[in-house]
Amino acid sequence: MPGEKFMFECDVCGSSYQHGPHRYEGHRLKLYGDIFACDPCWNGNHDGWAPHHEEVLLAHIKRQGLAVPPRNEKGFLPRG
Repeated sequence: MPGEKFMFECDVCGSSYQHGPHRYEGHRLKLYGDIFACDPCWNGNHDGWAPHHEEVLLAHIKRQGLAVPPRNEKGFLPRG
């Protein structure tokens, strides 16, 4: 049964992902002001955000007036 696709843009990498009936490919990032990451970003950074994503994430934090979360044992920003 075909239905309407709800497409969104990943706040981390900018790619499109589907998030709606029967497919939920977005992950809410509470620590970063409730932005969303696509499945590839979420799954590819299971042990913390890779350094090339930090600029985008820190900009979201700054815009929201949030504190920078403490880095994990590997020195990465937490996925949260």
